[in-house]
Amino acid sequence: MSAQLVFALVAVGLAVAYIGRATWKTWAGGSKGCSSGCGKCGPEEAVPARGRVSLPLAD
Repeated sequence: MSAQLVFALVAVGLAVAYIGRATWKTWAGGSKGCSSGCGKCGPEEAVPARGRVSLPLAD
């Protein structure tokens, strides 16, 4: 086997594993808490904008 073929097979294998993991996490569900992304939890509190922040000057 040439190095190019090995590299291609590894790349395809990693892509299949990535898609399989994403599909499993979507279908299996898992956690039903606020981090599940279902949209039923209330919106997060917005962090108030504080305006400009001055940076310290180097001496």
